[in-house]
Amino acid sequence: MPKQKKDSKYFDNVLNEDFDFGDIKMPPNAVDIEEKILCAILLDNQIYYEIAQVLDDKHFYKAANGEVFKAMKNLIIKNEPVDAASLKQELTRMGKLTQIGGVEYIIDLTDKTTTSANAAYYARIVFEKYVLRDLIRISSNLVEKCLDKTANTYSLLEESQKMILNASEFLSKKKVIAVKDDLDNLISELVDRRKDRNPVVGIPTGFDKLDELTTGFQKSELIIIAARPSQGKTALALNIARNAAVDYDKTVGFFSLEMSFRELLFRLIAAEAQVDGHRLKTGRSSHKDWEEVLRTYPRLKKKIYIDDSSSLSILELRAKATRMKNEYGLDILIVDYLQLVKGMENPERRDLEVAYVSRGLKALAKELDIPVVACAQVGRSAEKGGRDKRPQLSDLRESGAIEQDADVVIFIHRPYFGIKHEQLSPEEKEKAQNAEIIIGKQRNGPVGEFELVFKREYARFVNKYEGPEIEIPPEEIEKPPF
Repeated sequence: MPKQKKDSKYFDNVLNEDFDFGDIKMPPNAVDIEEKILCAILLDNQIYYEIAQVLDDKHFYKAANGEVFKAMKNLIIKNEPVDAASLKQELTRMGKLTQIGGVEYIIDLTDKTTTSANAAYYARIVFEKYVLRDLIRISSNLVEKCLDKTANTYSLLEESQKMILNASEFLSKKKVIAVKDDLDNLISELVDRRKDRNPVVGIPTGFDKLDELTTGFQKSELIIIAARPSQGKTALALNIARNAAVDYDKTVGFFSLEMSFRELLFRLIAAEAQVDGHRLKTGRSSHKDWEEVLRTYPRLKKKIYIDDSSSLSILELRAKATRMKNEYGLDILIVDYLQLVKGMENPERRDLEVAYVSRGLKALAKELDIPVVACAQVGRSAEKGGRDKRPQLSDLRESGAIEQDADVVIFIHRPYFGIKHEQLSPEEKEKAQNAEIIIGKQRNGPVGEFELVFKREYARFVNKYEGPEIEIPPEEIEKPPF
């Protein structure tokens, strides 16, 4: 450590933050490591670029070190060498040389290490100490606000979650990755896929045509399932959750802001047994139906985790989802539905609030590195033009940001929905059982349309055909044994 300066004009040990830590005599810090980092940059200027991905001058505990780092940054920007002489000139220009302790302090820094190795590791330590001090600051501010008798409890809770989330995001920032460093890994992965010949590389949905078009739901993607009310958004989302968990042993998180846990469970049981959900719920199911329920319900004892909080802000949802991922290791997250999630406090306009939620869900998908599926309402504009009018991206209700943020947008179109069965012709009755699934947007794949059969009485979508239509080369067709 350099000699301590008694004169008040020096700030060798002044905290590089405008905050009173009260009774905490020594906040978390790593001053000796800060000095090693500065010395490493003096020894090898190229180290600065690696350090700058993690640190800024405000992250240094000792204000003198923060000023030196700022001077180094100025020199790098001007494409000038960083050494003791240039650093002295730059600090003089900034008016900080005397305050840090003069040239003696710069000379002392050069004696802190003899190598520039491990500088990036040291930078991470300094940064983590800064985050700890930031958490102390947040906690202290919260205590002060909690003691305010006029404080709004729910607003304060949301504000605290936002501040904690912002602090945690600092630690999860990804470094820039060089293409050359990961290219071999990707080629190796593609070779394995060619061997497996499995067209589904993401999370399977259990719907053949949907998996064929999307190759499964991909990590970090935001997938929107959109339709008018009562068209089957929740049913399709729940079917995807069931298929992923039961058929493919995936871990599924499901946030239901509209339906209760018990209602969703009734739906899962009815769909699995293929019995009328209303008769099951009211106790009027037949003996045969009940036997099917008892036979099939054990299949559902899989890794599906449901949160049925009726009122959630995007910050609360992100906090709960992160905890769910840490505890259970989620493979996919489903939110039903997007417009019920609360955005910012007192938004100026509804479209801005929805945009805030949409961006939050996309950020969550990237942060957790899993697909996030969100149901969304389609506006009344989709009904204009008659029952044959298919929904399109411009019909997404309340915000164009949903269209912008989504990687995949899936529409459900049921043209005969709401028409009494007896009013339909025989041909229309057959068509009424089908639901048209429209992929209106796919950032990394094709768009297209296909049909699923919707069994309304037990809210279950099934493939229209028994299996995917796979083209087998003639030479690979097995000849009959006669």
